[in-house]
Amino acid sequence: MHQPTSFIASIWTTDTQGICKSAVDHGPDLLPPFTSGSSLPDWLHRWAAADGADVAHCVADAMARHAPFHHEVQIGCGAAGVRRLVVSGLPHRDGYSGAFADVTEQRATLDRALRSEAEHRLIVDHSMDLIAHCGIDGRYIHLSASYETVLGRAAAEMVGQPAVCFLHPDDQVAASVVLARILAGEDIDEVIEVRKQHRDGHYISLGTKVRKVADPVTGAVFGAVLVSRDITREREMLHRVEHAHAHVRTILESIEDGFFSVNRKWEITYANTLAEVFAGVEPGTSTGHVLWDIAPGLAGTEIAGVYRRAMERRENASFEAFYDPAGVWLSLRVYAREDGLSVFFHDISDRKLAEERLEQLATRDDLTGLPNRAWLNDHLKAMLAQARSQAATTVMFIDLNRFKEVNDSLGHAAGDVLLQQVGQRLQSCMRPGDVVARLGGDEFVVAAHCTGRAAAAGIAQRLLKTLTVPFYIDGLEMCVGASIGISLSGQDAATADLLFQNADTAMYKAKALGESSYQFFEPEMSVEARRRLQIEAALRRALELGQFELHYQPRVDVRTLRLRGVEVLLRWKHPDLGQVSPFEFIPIAEERGHIEAIGRWVLFEACRVGRHLSDKYGMTLHVSVNVSARQLRTAGLVAEVEQALRESGFPARALELELTESALIEDTEQSVDVLRRLKRLDVKLALDDFGTGYSSLSYLKRFPVDVLKLDRSFFLEQSLDANGDAFVGALVHMAHALGLKVVAEGIETEEVMETLRDCRCDEAQGYLFARPMALPEFDKFLQCEVPSSMAV
Repeated sequence: MHQPTSFIASIWTTDTQGICKSAVDHGPDLLPPFTSGSSLPDWLHRWAAADGADVAHCVADAMARHAPFHHEVQIGCGAAGVRRLVVSGLPHRDGYSGAFADVTEQRATLDRALRSEAEHRLIVDHSMDLIAHCGIDGRYIHLSASYETVLGRAAAEMVGQPAVCFLHPDDQVAASVVLARILAGEDIDEVIEVRKQHRDGHYISLGTKVRKVADPVTGAVFGAVLVSRDITREREMLHRVEHAHAHVRTILESIEDGFFSVNRKWEITYANTLAEVFAGVEPGTSTGHVLWDIAPGLAGTEIAGVYRRAMERRENASFEAFYDPAGVWLSLRVYAREDGLSVFFHDISDRKLAEERLEQLATRDDLTGLPNRAWLNDHLKAMLAQARSQAATTVMFIDLNRFKEVNDSLGHAAGDVLLQQVGQRLQSCMRPGDVVARLGGDEFVVAAHCTGRAAAAGIAQRLLKTLTVPFYIDGLEMCVGASIGISLSGQDAATADLLFQNADTAMYKAKALGESSYQFFEPEMSVEARRRLQIEAALRRALELGQFELHYQPRVDVRTLRLRGVEVLLRWKHPDLGQVSPFEFIPIAEERGHIEAIGRWVLFEACRVGRHLSDKYGMTLHVSVNVSARQLRTAGLVAEVEQALRESGFPARALELELTESALIEDTEQSVDVLRRLKRLDVKLALDDFGTGYSSLSYLKRFPVDVLKLDRSFFLEQSLDANGDAFVGALVHMAHALGLKVVAEGIETEEVMETLRDCRCDEAQGYLFARPMALPEFDKFLQCEVPSSMAV
């Protein structure tokens, strides 16, 4: 706090001779006593330390002339040492009024100021208080020099004027009342704020303390001392602070956060409207109440615990927590202050719900609600990290059979319902701790702890069994099997990625074995899987790079052995992989969607070569081309056949398209429609591999086919017994009864040929006659066979 460097040690009055009439001592026991009856010049002469005689003479001379005086003198004060006093006196009708102003500290400060410019500035600041003495009539008797510095008014201008005459008109009445009360003998300790006019007309705010001057003997009041300080800057700062507080309150009311502050007794010092509404109290009524009373239920929450730690340790905190009393998620920022806490909070329940939804989207399959691959991958890593001593982490890849048929025939909505039902059934088979996830499409994965292959096989069997039970969608019954690949940690893999990879490899092996089967991963499968990946990669550009070629296998008349036609077979010779078997690459081409483009090339090339050879040898070469199931499903098959015939000039009656039973029955209605449109082009249609599929006689009657091709499995050595011969004969007789030509495939021995002759089979093909040949070899073959072949 700012301390004065001088003070009024004593206020006194004398008669015209300088004899003390009264004295008010403001520094008891500090100065030698100047009591009633004492002569002022004598007192100065006696107690002055050095120049007392001169000062006493000057004062006596001034009093003789009834003139004012003002002298500084050093007074010996015994144990208190020497103090510097300013002795001031103003004459009046009955004598003098004056004061001893102790300027000891001021002089010491000034002395120190000589050593430091900074100290000098400090002293100047400390000497800016305004000190004035007024008489019982309220008029100025004496004013300090600082009045001129602060107010621009000389002391002579103000002496004799009422103390309130220089005040702002609005302040004069209140100031007069206070001054009158003090002159009446009342003590008032409060600081009075007034505005005093500067010489240039503006007003300066002052904080003034007024003390009465009374006779120490009689107690009669004969004046007052006024000590004032310029508080203009303080008022400006206070106004700025109040304005800032109002601004802060406006901001706190406009933000979307709730805000409140408490003192160290947990009493609310401020709360904005949002905070009060959240707490369920009337806005503007929370101040002064204890926080725990305003918000019942808060005291026992996690949030309250953070508040208490922040208050105790004076540490800030930022956190999110669920607030049970209101059932909402809150984001809170707590700021610790010396005198309490300030808290911002807002409701983040909507954001939490959105985050939960995003988390679900990131880790859950949106269709089935099952975990997705990202979640399962993390889960598998955790399972491997916590591997049990006797149980292996097991991954089962599950791929549904015939799901594409459902999707294509009934639509995606039905397919989605089927996937949801499959997910529910798989979950019903899970043991505690087992997990089923969906990777996408019709692929599901099970992760479980299994004590060995037997335990894993048991789970796989349960899964297959539940999937063989018919599903019902929109009143339709449908059956889907599944293929399951199984991989166990430790034995097969030690990482989640390897478990996934190995289970996927084993699943493809199971799929190749047939419906509703499962396979454990074996190390040799990695070689097969690598080979498959190589084939897949190379297959993408095989057609573009011209790596495919056609081979030709003759078909002969069973009775005459004359050439009746040729079946076109696709072959692939890769520069690195070598000759790739059709049994390897054709299923992959069908699965990866390459078969349509490859099949189109085969069709156009076969027609082109057929026309070329027919023209070269002057005869009509009948050409048989295989059509895949995927080609049959494409909308442009009929148009492609028509285009191939038109561009090559090959006669339609010489083209035979071979289709398998399984391809036709995927969608019988569509198949019948496509076959009838092909028949209108005048091409021949053959039912290939008869006997390996459903072999339904109703299909033979329903589909408009011309040729029935008996699969080579009918003519294996173990099948050619008496019953086998009779069975083949019955098939041939039945086909002839339906008006179909019969072609036997895979004929390798004369014994089988004899059987075919006895059965009156029409045509045959196989190694007994010729292996499939490349075009140059087949050209040479034709050179030998044409003379005995059929004529144009």
